Amino acid sequence: MRHKFWLMLALCLALSLARPVMASGSRPIALTSSVVPPVADAAPMLTDLSAWTAHTLQWGEEVACLAQRGGMDVSAVATANHVLNPALLGAGQTINLPPSGPHTLVAARAGDTPLTLAVKHNLSLWDVLRLNYAPLYTGKNVRLPGAGAETATCLPYPLASLAVSPQPVTRGRTALIIFETAEPAACEIRYLDQTEPCYPLDDSHLYALVGLSALMDPGTYTVKIAVQADGLETVFTVPLDVSAGRYGYQYIDPPPALSKLMDPELMQDELDYLAIWRTIRTPERAWDLPLAFPLPYQVSVSARYGDRRSYGGMVDGYHSGVDYRAWGGMPVLAPADGVVLFAERLEARGNAVLLDHGGGLITGYWHLSRIDVEVGQHVQRGEAFALVGNTGLSTGAHLHWEMWVNGVSVDATQWLSADAFSGLTLPALGAQPSVTTTASVAPTASVAP
Repeated sequence: MRHKFWLMLALCLALSLARPVMASGSRPIALTSSVVPPVADAAPMLTDLSAWTAHTLQWGEEVACLAQRGGMDVSAVATANHVLNPALLGAGQTINLPPSGPHTLVAARAGDTPLTLAVKHNLSLWDVLRLNYAPLYTGKNVRLPGAGAETATCLPYPLASLAVSPQPVTRGRTALIIFETAEPAACEIRYLDQTEPCYPLDDSHLYALVGLSALMDPGTYTVKIAVQADGLETVFTVPLDVSAGRYGYQYIDPPPALSKLMDPELMQDELDYLAIWRTIRTPERAWDLPLAFPLPYQVSVSARYGDRRSYGGMVDGYHSGVDYRAWGGMPVLAPADGVVLFAERLEARGNAVLLDHGGGLITGYWHLSRIDVEVGQHVQRGEAFALVGNTGLSTGAHLHWEMWVNGVSVDATQWLSADAFSGLTLPALGAQPSVTTTASVAPTASVAP
């Protein structure tokens, strides 16, 4: 037994002497791979932020990406700005950022690897791995050494730019959203219990229209946007501020001969019947801004869109179009190229025509004396297709011009201006897109495979 005890003691002493000698307080040496991960971004020297500059957040910008441009971690930037959660910052708010670092930030696309990125940007594989030790995935911001022309936009992938109509938008009008994407993409928007498609402009640009009813409550609404590209779906939200605007009130006292047309049940049945055509969406856009005036002469407005109305105290509602004081027999002109969706006589609206101009836009014409087109017929911008009249629930000859954007009745007069969307424009048909992004708010984003 004594022999075994001394043998075990000798073995333990031998093992202890075989260990490397470390200084007091030092840690054991760990095995490392041939690629050493970069040192994590250090916190900023909060006592010296003189080199930092103020940055106003634009639509969709992610603070984490902006921090990465300067070689900083988002938590360090948040600390320097005394912000608990930078993801809650909105467009128009200002944040201090470090100067851009000596590197370029690019978004990884489907199929990108460190090797393909190195080849594409004429770098060594080591240069890419040295700055990007975490695994790559589509949309991830990748740091590359040296300044370059291609820099990530700090928008949720695959967005390259995002332009939105200036806010607030008056209820009854139309808002426009234009997307530029890094890859061919599709998208849809969801707002006010509606889900609507985005419409393509070319392989890298899409647009969406948001029609706002004159009856909706003013306030801030959420528009949810889902963009699909490279097998991924990016979902983010943007707020839409809606102001009340000013609308009048009309009391109309029709003659006794028209009293039967003021039956609320008849009115509702006609609305329900027309609702079928409100669901039609044609992807191809056939309109340019400004739309052509729907009459050969500039005539005065007898009733504006959105005015609240009462017909002899029997029917209360609002005016869903604009009435022009045109004389009977005046030609009615197509404001843009389109296809005839509807051409028939209704009880309250009289002789009526609907034109589909594509891209979510449909126009309507009520109280006509004569219809000169058939369903399915193509009309060209400026072409006469009907005559002004006084049919249906009407007290005198006039043209009621209606406009539906994604099935919602909106103010058509907005579309008669080349600057209908206050500085944000769509390219002319057949032209290359040219979009100026407007600043507003940073959306909240999530990416799902």
